[in-house]
Amino acid sequence: MRVLMLGWEFPPHISGGLGTACEGLTTGLARHGVDVTFVVPELFGGEKSDHVHLVDSHGRITDERGTLHISDETEEADDGLQFPAKGRVRTKRVPAMLMPYLTPETFDDYVSKLKALAGELSTRGASLRAELDSVGIESGALSPTSARNPSVHYSWDMFGEVSRYAARISELFSGYSFDVIHCHDWMTFPAGVTLKKMTGRPLVLHVHSAEFDRSGAHVNDQIFGVERWGLENADVIIAVSYYTRRILNEQYGIPLEKIAVVHNGVYSDTVRERYRSDRRWPSRIVLFLGRITFQKGPDYFVEAAAKVVPIVPDVLFVMAGTGDMRQRMIDRVHELGLQDNFYFPGFLRGQEVEEMFSLADVYVMPSVSEPFGISALEAIKFETPVIISRQSGVSEVLSHALKVDFWDIERLADLMINALLHPELREDMISMARNEVRRLHWEASAIKTVEVYRRVC
Repeated sequence: MRVLMLGWEFPPHISGGLGTACEGLTTGLARHGVDVTFVVPELFGGEKSDHVHLVDSHGRITDERGTLHISDETEEADDGLQFPAKGRVRTKRVPAMLMPYLTPETFDDYVSKLKALAGELSTRGASLRAELDSVGIESGALSPTSARNPSVHYSWDMFGEVSRYAARISELFSGYSFDVIHCHDWMTFPAGVTLKKMTGRPLVLHVHSAEFDRSGAHVNDQIFGVERWGLENADVIIAVSYYTRRILNEQYGIPLEKIAVVHNGVYSDTVRERYRSDRRWPSRIVLFLGRITFQKGPDYFVEAAAKVVPIVPDVLFVMAGTGDMRQRMIDRVHELGLQDNFYFPGFLRGQEVEEMFSLADVYVMPSVSEPFGISALEAIKFETPVIISRQSGVSEVLSHALKVDFWDIERLADLMINALLHPELREDMISMARNEVRRLHWEASAIKTVEVYRRVC
């Protein structure tokens, strides 16, 4: 079976759990004989691609070593992309200015910064290229008088970019042979629906997070409209939890029989002891790791921390990540006089994430609305006990985690205090959760996904 899969990021270049989930799922699918071509807006090189054909909307591709092959920009293939993934691809390169977890507001801020950079082209020339590369943009594309390719331009509008990306994907893949189109989250929905109408192939939409999760009561009507339109046009929908399935049914009016639930998985790992044997951190650490946004409940984490410190004064709260609430949380920590008990390391990657999970005495996920919450499984993988929000999909598959309603600050603080002061409680939590996680692997997720493919084919 051949699957064309549209996503927004792929490890090691990730900004959240979506890329991790996509790598895990495609790895499992490959082991079950599914041939996946995975498309992202931008490839940077270094992506692991020995199990999947990785390509981006520029027509660039990686081989099994993660080496990026760039097409000749002066030539355009007449017969579309040719696979397997080894070798060169020749096609016109059209960038897409889109990233995971964008909102109209953050997109506008991103655009403003890019415009400011573009305005410096005439005076700074080549010295600006590194700055543009750091945000994934070709300097030539931003020049208002670009002679290299005057047809390349950006829409200074997020929804315009989503539409342009859909058109580009349709141009690249309308003539390519595949059995199923599989799209992850709302920015890929227009591309998937367009391809479905052009090719007649069945469309599977994978919902990792809905607008109601990300924005709560402040739903963006345009994003909601794109999501609902896509969901209505899908042949089948994969939700990462029954929690998400219920939201899609109640808020979007999607029939329950159209929505299959495929829980995320986790990889096995044994690196924890390496970090703990060379510990250079305080003895008690409580970890928050994720986007510092409304959806993830960072404000409840900070308020609960203020109730923990008087009881456990030597604790260090690590709030790792970036997001629109980060500065507000830093300010609130100072207002509460907790600056000596808090550390904001920013966005962590690779071994930094491994180290934090390994060193933490407890991981807290106080999400307001969490479709799944793969980070909780990752914490258990590193034998770190977890406290999770009941308003999360992962609470469906973890019976032995400590659970709390996100708004119950008193209860959250009490659970953190007990986990920090009683090592035997932590050991019991890990021992029981470890057995649960053993059955939550990506091969199990892949088997359920293959069943969905067979259903639509």
